Amino acid sequence: MIQNICDTDISYEIIGQGLPVINLHGYGIDHCSMKASLEPLFADRRGFQRIYFDLPGMGRSGTNPRILSSDDMLEVVMQFIDYLLPGDQPFILTGLSYGGYLARGVLHKMDDRVKGLLLICPVIGFRRSGRQLPSFRLWERDEALVSSLSPDEFATIDQFLTIQTKPVWERFKQEINPSLALPDPRLMEKIRDTEFSFEVDTLESTFDNPALILLGRYDVAVGYKDAWNVYDNFSDATLVVLGRSGHSLQMEQQTLFETHVRAWLDQIKV
Repeated sequence: MIQNICDTDISYEIIGQGLPVINLHGYGIDHCSMKASLEPLFADRRGFQRIYFDLPGMGRSGTNPRILSSDDMLEVVMQFIDYLLPGDQPFILTGLSYGGYLARGVLHKMDDRVKGLLLICPVIGFRRSGRQLPSFRLWERDEALVSSLSPDEFATIDQFLTIQTKPVWERFKQEINPSLALPDPRLMEKIRDTEFSFEVDTLESTFDNPALILLGRYDVAVGYKDAWNVYDNFSDATLVVLGRSGHSLQMEQQTLFETHVRAWLDQIKV
């Protein structure tokens, strides 16, 4: 489906009925990364309505030259939420990477409506130069697989996936690779250089609903140590650093990812 929000065509998909779950994907990809990881967890669970959408300039959503910053991106997200969920309806919020940054922006502005929060490898320190990043570590590699990849394919996983096996590569190829060719490069450059104009992690009060923060021990994109700086904002939060994983921990450590997310969902009242 397509809906025009802030003069921008937003492509979205809704699955199921119940308490809405707003899912925010990462920088330069699309909603497929979230859908593929989360939908299996709802297969035997009722009471949740999943809302997946492509951020402006990414996936199948349109672009807009008036989107100049992360503030502008956040405004589109909030107006999209208000369009689908008018009248201050409550919802759950999930965010992956840059989507985790946007999710905290939504929480800052709409905290009374957010009934649960899931952050997957979230951007904490917006400026990469200020992040505490670990050194990359390769834990497992299928040499036959790697030798079969083109140079461009290998470049997408080298220093990125700590588990370089066929199952992980197949998921990465299906969920991430197709979307990498879709973003509007001009819009991506604008938001890359602009953090929020407000202190996103300075909240009026702690967030008391269930929260889960999942991090990869060898995530060289956003790191894991900076998440401790925001942990005290959540009174009912579980923070997990998964070993043998990086910025794609939902693929590299699928079983652990699903176990923790299921436990978080069990805590949410529907």
